[in-house]
Amino acid sequence: MQRSERARFAHAARAARAAKAIALGLAVAMLAVLAGCGGATTGAAQTTAATTQAAATSAGADAAETTAAPAADSGKPVELRTAWQAGVGRPEILEDLVHKFEAANPNVTFVIETSEAGKYQPKIAMDVAAGNTPDVFTYWRPEPSYGVDKFIEKGALADLGELFDDPQFKDAYPEFAMSTCTVDGVIYALPAEYAFIMFYANGALLSQMGLETPVTYDDFLNCMSVAKENGIIPWAVSTKAFASGWERPLGYSFNRYLSNKGENGTLNAFKGDARFDSPQAIEAANALYALCAGNAAPDAMTLDDTQACEKYFNTGKALFFANGTYAFPAIGDGVRDDLVALRWPDMPNAEFNGPMQDKDLVAVWYAAATSWADPDKKPVIIDFLKFITNDEAADRLFYEANSLVPNTDFTLDPARTHRAMIDAKAIADAGEQVKWPLSFANPENKEPFYSVYTDFWSGNYTGEEFAARLQEIFYAG
Repeated sequence: MQRSERARFAHAARAARAAKAIALGLAVAMLAVLAGCGGATTGAAQTTAATTQAAATSAGADAAETTAAPAADSGKPVELRTAWQAGVGRPEILEDLVHKFEAANPNVTFVIETSEAGKYQPKIAMDVAAGNTPDVFTYWRPEPSYGVDKFIEKGALADLGELFDDPQFKDAYPEFAMSTCTVDGVIYALPAEYAFIMFYANGALLSQMGLETPVTYDDFLNCMSVAKENGIIPWAVSTKAFASGWERPLGYSFNRYLSNKGENGTLNAFKGDARFDSPQAIEAANALYALCAGNAAPDAMTLDDTQACEKYFNTGKALFFANGTYAFPAIGDGVRDDLVALRWPDMPNAEFNGPMQDKDLVAVWYAAATSWADPDKKPVIIDFLKFITNDEAADRLFYEANSLVPNTDFTLDPARTHRAMIDAKAIADAGEQVKWPLSFANPENKEPFYSVYTDFWSGNYTGEEFAARLQEIFYAG
């Protein structure tokens, strides 16, 4: 989710005052981790020190309109480090909210640390390894695929369970969000943002080809066959490693035959604890083959998701779009009114047919265990988390940055939201959550998997051969 942002920060004066101290701290962290990890490398974090006086200036009159609970000891200076991935849109909103919090709490100063896409995950891992975890920071959900299991093992993350006794957080999130934030009975994270997978057809193309909206598996296969006869590419996806959209047919197909979370389910199979050479897994791979093999653009492996959408879906050269809600802005205005939201079909002889939906948290808030234990910092962190997840933040994140919040009381305003997004969300809300298939996979297995999966989409493996390769790559015995 969420992978190609560029840093933009408008507070260079504050950065100059704090850069020396922060750079020294990061240098120590990097040296410690490099010594312990045998030479791992990462880019240095871009750092901004947010001072109260400058924040008040930048926040301007807006600050007076924002309410933030004062710190428990409002007369005692408190400095907190916070961090997120750099970029435009969402990061700018978070920075502005931090400054508003400072303006409402004059004793609080934040130091904002960011790194660009591809460098933020190593930055946080290095901080944690060096015992230098940011006081409060946003990051991916607590799963091994993102390395958070190592943070938990080290004792770096606070147990946030008591937060959910507060009226603002109690019963505020759906079950899937809370279960995602919970590891071995401990709530380590506060839900921040989520995404669901959207499936769309270009309704204008369906009409031009005399096709009805596909509902069944056979309907989908027929639509793809007719599309190819008319020179239309079935899927507007990237088949490049770590792309998002093309993984979704994979997950749904195996979930139909194996289940998602069962003992022999998809998550355990990609984790290495269940087999891919079972009859059910082979049947899933064969069904997936019929949907995917040879059904992407010839240059799909050279494009990223946005490029594939712009080149093929927005131009009417591809029929189907599959990706997360974070990708909706890539869909051009010229085709949005023709979008038809689809539900992933039931599949032949599959045991786990029925409404299911790939939806999950894409960002959560964590607090450092040491900071949570600090009697001066903890009350400020609690106040900050309440502020950064309030209604104003939720509204701005979605309507300004297209980042959905998982709050149960957040609804899309039809006057401000495209009908196609509302239609897709209605399907998503009705489906039982299934997680991204590689959520618990060993990160070392991803590169060989994506190489094989690219070849599979190109038609270089049969379904049974693909299942055999997955068995070789993932099964740990």
